[in-house]
Amino acid sequence: MLRIATTTYYQQAVSSIDQNESQLSTVQEQMGSGLQFQTASQDPIAAGSVLGVNQAVTDVTSWQSNATSLSNSLGLEDSTLTSVNTALQQIQSLALEANNGTVNSGDRQQLAQEMQQQLSSIIQLANTQDANGNYIFGGTQTNGPPFTQTSSGVVYSGNSNVNMLPLGPTSEIAAGDAGDAVFMQVAPASGSLDVSAASGNTGSASLTDAAVTNSSQYNGGSYTLTFTGSQYQVVDSGNNVVASGTFTSGNAIQFAGVSLSFNGTPASGDTFSVGPSSTQSLFSSVQNLINLVGNPGSVGSQLAQNQTAMYGALQSLSTMQSQITNVLAGVGTREQMVTTATSQLATRATQLQSTLSGLQDLDYAQASARFAQYQTTLQAAEQSYVQIQGLSLFNYIK
Repeated sequence: MLRIATTTYYQQAVSSIDQNESQLSTVQEQMGSGLQFQTASQDPIAAGSVLGVNQAVTDVTSWQSNATSLSNSLGLEDSTLTSVNTALQQIQSLALEANNGTVNSGDRQQLAQEMQQQLSSIIQLANTQDANGNYIFGGTQTNGPPFTQTSSGVVYSGNSNVNMLPLGPTSEIAAGDAGDAVFMQVAPASGSLDVSAASGNTGSASLTDAAVTNSSQYNGGSYTLTFTGSQYQVVDSGNNVVASGTFTSGNAIQFAGVSLSFNGTPASGDTFSVGPSSTQSLFSSVQNLINLVGNPGSVGSQLAQNQTAMYGALQSLSTMQSQITNVLAGVGTREQMVTTATSQLATRATQLQSTLSGLQDLDYAQASARFAQYQTTLQAAEQSYVQIQGLSLFNYIK
C-alpha cells in the first residue's frame, strides 16, 4: 500500500496557499491599475497587439496635429489672397474711372496715387506672416520677407518649394503656395495677345479688342500692322505679307487666326506690334497700369497710344485677378480635403482607443468575481493547512 509522507501534505498545502495568494495579488494589481496586464510576460500576445495599436495611435495623433497646422496655414492664405483680390478689384475700379475721357490730368494723378496705395497693400499682404512669424509666401524659406520693393520693381527672394504635410500613410497636402508661382510667374490667359502702338504714331487709332480667334491658324509668332492712309498691311517676323485691306474704324482686322479692332483714324505710317502674351509679374503689371493712369495722355496721338496701352494693361490686370482666383480655388480644395481628413482621423482615433480598451482595460465585474473566488479558495487552503498541521499519531493513542 502506497504511503504519502506527512511532509508531502505540508508541501502541497503550502504550494496551494502560495498559488492562491499569487492569483489574489495579481487581481489586486489589476484592479489597482485598471489594466489586464502590466508587463508583456503576463500576456505576450495581447502585449504585442497593444504595441501595434499604440504605434497606430501615435501616427494618427501626428496626422491630427498636421491637420490642425494645415487648417491654420491654409485659412491664413485664403484670407490673405481674398484681401489681395479685393485690392485688385479696387485697382480695376480706379483704372476704369481714370480711363473716362472726362477725367482731367489732376484727377488721374489722384487716382494713380490711390492705386499705388493699393499696390503697397498687396506687397504687404504678399509678406504676410503666420502666428509663428513665418512668411507664408516664401516657399520653404520662411525666415525673411520674400518680397522687396526696389527701384526696378518688386523682387522675390523666396524659393519655389512648398512644405508638404502628411495626413495619412499615402496622403500629403501642401501647406501653402510659393510666392513666385502666385505673384511673379503669372501665365497669360489662353489666346491673349500683347499689342503695342509705336511711339511715333500720330493718328488717333486706339486698340479696343485683341484676341486669338482660331488657335489652329495662329502660330504664336509676332506681327507688325502698318497703316497707309485707309489701307493696312500685316507682315510677319520675316517681313512676309500675311494680310492687307481697307481699314474701317470699329471693324476687325483679321489675319493668321488673330482679330484686332481699333477705333479712331490712323495716320499713314502708324504701326502696331502684335505678339503672344508672356508670363508676367502681378506687381509689374499693376505698376504699369498705375503709370499709364498717371500719364496725362490727354491730346492727339498721345491719347491714342495711351488708350492702346490701357487696353493691354487692363487685360493684364484681368489675368492677375484670374490667377489669384485660381490659387484661391486650389486653397479651398485643400481646405476641404483637410476637413474630410480631420473627420476621418477622429473616427480612426476613436476606433483605436476602443481596440486598446478591449486589449488592456480591465473588466471590473469579472475581476471582482475572480477576487472573491481566489479569496475564498485561499481561506479554504489556509484552513486545510491548519488542520493538517495539527494532525499527530499521539492524537489517536488513548
